[in-house]
Amino acid sequence: MSFTTIPILGMLVVGGVSPSINEDFTVTTSGQNIVWECPSLIATDGSFYEMLYTVLSANVLVSYGGFEFGPYDVTDMIPPEVIVTWQPSAAPMPLDFMWHEVITPNDGSPPSLAYEWIVEVDASGNIQWRGKNVILGEAVYDLGWPFGEVTVQIEEGTINSNIEIYQVENPCYEDVNANGSVEVSDLLAVIDNWGLCPGCLDEIPGDVNFDSAVDVTDLLLIVGSWGPCPG
Repeated sequence: MSFTTIPILGMLVVGGVSPSINEDFTVTTSGQNIVWECPSLIATDGSFYEMLYTVLSANVLVSYGGFEFGPYDVTDMIPPEVIVTWQPSAAPMPLDFMWHEVITPNDGSPPSLAYEWIVEVDASGNIQWRGKNVILGEAVYDLGWPFGEVTVQIEEGTINSNIEIYQVENPCYEDVNANGSVEVSDLLAVIDNWGLCPGCLDEIPGDVNFDSAVDVTDLLLIVGSWGPCPG
């Protein structure tokens, strides 16, 4: 299944708490861990939730020769596969949308920029984005005349993002081929794609629990959900 699952629509907002949130936010770090608290609560009475996180833009301040330059837009430095991240999570609360890692450039050692992030929802519906293990390294950048292309030190990074979290009907993730039923063909998809698959989603079907591995856990989930998907 993919992040095309249709959110629950037409639900009443009970007590002013919505079954979905959609917020833009900005975080800035000079190397320390960072936390963003969502100003909106999400209803906690759902059974399944999905998160869609999108990096809208990123910029950095850099230093060279004792002088600071910027901010510079470095959105194109972020690997395309982490610009948009979709992740499901099942109730009960608290929800954990898993840790995700960003490293740029992909083959950089040490990297120019790296961090890990997670979105969590507590038992009361409070939403938090957290970033940790931030690395601000060096990068080759064109500072223009009179410096030209030089190696600079990244001093501060800012990420502008959007996050959506919404309740969904029973998504039947075990229906790997999305034909409306959990059956032999879904088991075969798991066997055919056995192994690790970072960021696989639809590209490598069979990762039923979206933990970046097609393994015995996925097989057992399929067996446990055998038959037609809930209507």
